[in-house]
Amino acid sequence: MKSQGLDYRSYLDAAVRMAHEAGELLLRYYRHVEAREKGPGDLVTDADIASQRLIAARIADAFPTHTLLAEEEGATPDLDAPWRWIVDPLDGTMNFAHGFPFWAVSIGLEHEGVPVVGVVFDPVARTTYAAAHGRGATLNGEPIRVSPAKSMRNSLIATALPADVSKEADRQMAYMRRFSIGTHSVRRTGSSALNLSLLAAGRCEVCYATWMHPWDAAAGVVLVREAGGVVSDLDGTPYNLYGGSILATNGHVHDDAVRFLAEAWSE
Repeated sequence: MKSQGLDYRSYLDAAVRMAHEAGELLLRYYRHVEAREKGPGDLVTDADIASQRLIAARIADAFPTHTLLAEEEGATPDLDAPWRWIVDPLDGTMNFAHGFPFWAVSIGLEHEGVPVVGVVFDPVARTTYAAAHGRGATLNGEPIRVSPAKSMRNSLIATALPADVSKEADRQMAYMRRFSIGTHSVRRTGSSALNLSLLAAGRCEVCYATWMHPWDAAAGVVLVREAGGVVSDLDGTPYNLYGGSILATNGHVHDDAVRFLAEAWSE
């Protein structure tokens, strides 16, 4: 991997600063915002747009040769560029719009096709999850590791459902049913970035989704890997940030989680 051996500390520091600035901006909108539908069950607010514009401006100023892939306003990257920021300016917009306090700013950096920096900032809880390739993962500056749980019966599961669940409701319910039996149950939180961050911090053992946009996952993937976890596709094959589906675990229960998913959809 070409990125191996490089020090990404300056990029991590920049991502933390941008996430904090965007988070403080979002707090000024929080509980005072009107949402609009982009599609079935998929909202956008003026806060999303303002946060993305702020982050985009900071990236353009500090890293003018880098490209940006982000959720709002159609920002698209040059796929041949070696440096790509992947941003969700407000992950958990539905929660945000309802005043439900579980949403975050997610900022990831990809270098030559490898996610190398990840920052997820929860402004309500004042928690900053941060990681860079080869430097480990932290929560508010303190090192974090994935859970040591070694069995599914001691595992808590987090999932992210598609905005329009109706298109694959049977499959989603089958997965949720299987993961609800013989585990510590399933949580659907409404924020993919925070799901992955919580896994990295050892607060759940499994996180899965049949569809996750790159901006939902880019930062969290770095956090999970640097905290000692494992990320793959749902069937256990190598993870592709642009492939859609994801299975992240503490590593100890990864094979069992793959088996649970296979059993659920073959029944």
